[in-house]
Amino acid sequence: MAAMRLRSVEIDNYRAVKHLKLALDPRLTVFHGDNAQGKTSVLNAIAVGLGAVPTLLPEVSGIGFLDTDRRRSTRYVRVGLETTDGTVWERQRGPVPSNRIGVRSLREKMEGIVSADEQGEEIDLPIVAFYGADRATFSVPQRRSGYRERSRYAALAGALSAGIDFRQFFEWFKA
Repeated sequence: MAAMRLRSVEIDNYRAVKHLKLALDPRLTVFHGDNAQGKTSVLNAIAVGLGAVPTLLPEVSGIGFLDTDRRRSTRYVRVGLETTDGTVWERQRGPVPSNRIGVRSLREKMEGIVSADEQGEEIDLPIVAFYGADRATFSVPQRRSGYRERSRYAALAGALSAGIDFRQFFEWFKA
């Protein structure tokens, strides 16, 4: 299966971003600029958009919008993503204009991945990870606890959240 890389992001009313449509290079995109200009807002919005991916896998949840993500004095917040293979989806909260697209394209892609995996086909799962500014604090488990078998989808649990859960990582790694 070909890599699913982001081609573009469109953001409306997310934190510091009123509206932004941004093309992304499939190999590398670099954001740079002065502090408090919206770089982290763009990255967090992309993470929320990607948060739809794990929610379409068994036993995994993703991240969504926080109450504080919507810009003040606006009625909705929206993040739309498109991949290089043409998969398109969006996430929104609030009364969004009706000409927007939903999550169907992504849902079909993820259902195909899960179906192939359930049939025993060798298939790569999408890798989604976000290392935001809030990952600076963590706690390492001091001792081992009981380890349990986890599904391969569990590796994506928390991949888009800001915190680090070393206990969960060690349990997954040990299993």
